[in-house]
Amino acid sequence: MAASINFRLAEATALAHALVEWVAAEADIRVLAIKGPVASHYGLREPRVSADADVLVEPSRFAELCVLLEDRGWHQRVGRETPSLLARHSRTLIHDDWPCDIDVHQMFPGFFGDPDQVFESLWEGRATLTVAHVPVTIPSRPGAAVISALHSERNARSARNRDEMAHLSSVIEREFVDAERSEFYRIARTGGAVWVLRDVIEDLGLGAVVEDVPEEDQRRWEINRSHIEDGSTMGWWIQVRSAPWYRKPAVVLHAVWVPRRDVPRNNPGAVPSRADAWRYQLARWKRGVRAVLSYTSVRRSR
Repeated sequence: MAASINFRLAEATALAHALVEWVAAEADIRVLAIKGPVASHYGLREPRVSADADVLVEPSRFAELCVLLEDRGWHQRVGRETPSLLARHSRTLIHDDWPCDIDVHQMFPGFFGDPDQVFESLWEGRATLTVAHVPVTIPSRPGAAVISALHSERNARSARNRDEMAHLSSVIEREFVDAERSEFYRIARTGGAVWVLRDVIEDLGLGAVVEDVPEEDQRRWEINRSHIEDGSTMGWWIQVRSAPWYRKPAVVLHAVWVPRRDVPRNNPGAVPSRADAWRYQLARWKRGVRAVLSYTSVRRSR
């Protein structure tokens, strides 16, 4: 058996980007490295080590790329699928010998347009960045800026993300030439993200602000944005409320009880003990109650 190699996190994320680029190229799959090193490369955020390697793959090849990575030892964490306020956008893969994750995106949250059109608009202005001595395909600076802005908007309760949004806005205002400002708006418009990015678009005069997101999607975006750390609870809460009365008891039971085999973990073979499973259940119930109370309190105050 081959000996394990200990990676530092920064080395692992860089190598993960290089690995995905190589695996995708071998199968003629188009993929873009996004976020972390790309945003830092363009000066859109201050440099810091990322815990995962984020990539955006052409949507029609998403499942194929995931299988190719799984053939190389990458796999999903154990855990049942839970309701989500937003459409499923990615799959997180881990490896027993790597300290980082790979997040494979078929779309990026905040884009409400057609995923294929979103990918094509980002692919059109693609560039390359050398990561771990491998040329990796990345979006243009405006494309990377749109993705960074969407990420910050989605996590706006985080002080770090608010700071990164302020830094990003400053870079766009001070450094972007007219062509880059136009490309930023074009990608947002094509991707159905103008409403989400309305503040930065209006503040910097990047284009007309339009409501390009359906009302129900706006509502879900705002709930997710306000309660992002409790997204799973909010997903269950909305599913319970929207279920027919005869289905509500079954949905509630499914929401509150997680079988031992489905308790989240990295190692599929390590089924938790009953004591560990109960500890997980109790902690989960406490988080759920806090999240529901917070959500209902916010609704009453409006």
